[in-house]
Amino acid sequence: MAQTNAQAQIEMHKELAPRYAFRYSFPFSRRFQQDWHGEMISHVPSGAQRILDLGCGTGFFLAELEAKHPGAVGLDISHAMLKVSDEYVPGVRLVTGDAEKLPFQPAAFDVVFCKGSLHHVRDHVGFLTHCKNALGGKGVLIMSEPCNDNPFIRWARALMYKKSKHFDVGDQGFSKRGIISLCEQAGFEVVLAKKYGIFAYVFAGFPDHVGILRYLPGNDLLTRFFLGLDRVLCALPGFSLLGFHIVIVARPR
Repeated sequence: MAQTNAQAQIEMHKELAPRYAFRYSFPFSRRFQQDWHGEMISHVPSGAQRILDLGCGTGFFLAELEAKHPGAVGLDISHAMLKVSDEYVPGVRLVTGDAEKLPFQPAAFDVVFCKGSLHHVRDHVGFLTHCKNALGGKGVLIMSEPCNDNPFIRWARALMYKKSKHFDVGDQGFSKRGIISLCEQAGFEVVLAKKYGIFAYVFAGFPDHVGILRYLPGNDLLTRFFLGLDRVLCALPGFSLLGFHIVIVARPR
């Protein structure tokens, strides 16, 4: 019997859980992740209390979310990932479940976060529709997903996904126009779509794949410089095409 995508993702992430812990073990990598997480968390509306981290994985984002908004819930399809989450965010509510079959009542949350979750599913509109149903009428969906607007990034990502056992070849990125269209098809209005991550993303974000900074003195200082440079470039027309991720903020229509 052919493996379903959900089963394939569970098996793949069972192997990746220790690798993720290694990735975040470097101070310069944590600095990059904290900046990325801070960008996403900055879009939480005032007064929002019921927050879901959908596809929380090993819990590094969830830990920062919980520190700023206590009471957040984390859901992931991989129990192996959640066991790592339990170490980093002890006492937080963790749910093993399929993001395409959310085990929550409608309008259960004020905010749903998806950091790199959408590209792991195959029915993108269905996934986003479940997110919309989980939100109240004034709820907010905040996502960050791989962006393929740059042809070189699209080619490099496709090659890496094909050659590396740490990726599923079906987990491709999105164009800015494409992900906005998917959100609209699911009944959302996109209120923000901005690029994130260029040099800091490549050199500081994934030391398990690109490990150059691990061997350079002053890697934390270099990461700070890259983060500042990325913010400038991502805000400039034309240069934003270099962004590896796209941050989306959307509200139910």
